[in-house]
Amino acid sequence: MENKIITLRTPYKLKEYHFTPMPDKNGLRKPFVKEVRADADGTTHMVLSEEERNSPEAKYFLPEDMDIVVTEGTTFNLADPLDFNKWEAIKDSDLIVPMRDARDANGVLLIDGDKKRYGIAEIYVDVAGEDSERLINRRKKIWEAEQFIYNDSMNGILTKCRLLGRNMRNAPLADAQAYLLETADKSPDRIIDLYTGQDSGLQLLLLDAKEKNIIRKVNGWFMYGDTNLGATDEAVIMFLKTPMNKPMLDALKRHVYPEFAVQFETPKYEQPELTEPVVTEPPVNPAKKKTSR
Repeated sequence: MENKIITLRTPYKLKEYHFTPMPDKNGLRKPFVKEVRADADGTTHMVLSEEERNSPEAKYFLPEDMDIVVTEGTTFNLADPLDFNKWEAIKDSDLIVPMRDARDANGVLLIDGDKKRYGIAEIYVDVAGEDSERLINRRKKIWEAEQFIYNDSMNGILTKCRLLGRNMRNAPLADAQAYLLETADKSPDRIIDLYTGQDSGLQLLLLDAKEKNIIRKVNGWFMYGDTNLGATDEAVIMFLKTPMNKPMLDALKRHVYPEFAVQFETPKYEQPELTEPVVTEPPVNPAKKKTSR
C-alpha cells in the first residue's frame, strides 16, 4: 500500500460530488465492496458471510450504496486501509482525472475541453511533488518530439502529416511543420511514436493502398483481393506483421509501389554451374627420376 496522501482538486470550488463505489472493469463489485440489504425500517446493512464478519478486514469493507462525498481539497490517506478502499472505489470515475492537464487520445483537455465543447471531467488528483515532476516529464517529451520534427526532411514531414490524417502536400512546408509542432504540444507521445515506432512503414503502406483502391472496405472489412485483412487499421497492421503473412505483405508492396518492386524481390539461390573436373598429373620430382643405363 502506498504511503502518501492525495488531494482532490476541482476548478468548481463550491461544488459537491457524491459517488457510490464503482464496479471493476468487468462490471463486478470490487472485493471490499459488499452487497446491502434493507431492513423493515428502511435502514440498510452489508450482507456478510460468517467468514467475512470474522475477518480482520471487515472494518474496511464498504457498502455498495455508500455515499462518498468529494469537494475541493478532499484528501485520501493511502496508508489508511479505509481511505485506500474509498479511493479505489471512485478513482475510475470519468469525472476524475490523474492530473490537471490530462488529455484524451486526440489531445483535448479532459477538464477544460476545447473551443467546441466542455471537458467531461471536473476533478483532478494532486499529489505533493508529483505535479511538478509530471510537468517536467511532459516538457521533456514535448522537447523530444520537437527535435524529431526540426531534424526531419521535407518528405518526412509531409509523410508524418499524412499518417496523422492531414494531407499537406500542396501546403507550404512551414505550415506542415507547424501542424506537427502543434500536435507535439498536445500529444508528444503520438509524434514520438511516429518517428520511433515500428509500425509507421506499414501504416503508410496501408494508407497508400487505400488511396489507390488496392485495399478496399467491403461490408465493414478491409479486403486485398479475396483476402480479409481485418475490420480496423490496427487489425490490418497486425495481419501484415504476422510472419506467416510475409508473402502477402511483399505482394502488397509490389502492388502499391511497382516502381520499387525489385527491392521487394526475394533473392533466389542460384545453383553453381557444374563442370567436369580437370585432372592434371603431379609434377615429377627430379630426384626420383630414373635414368636408363
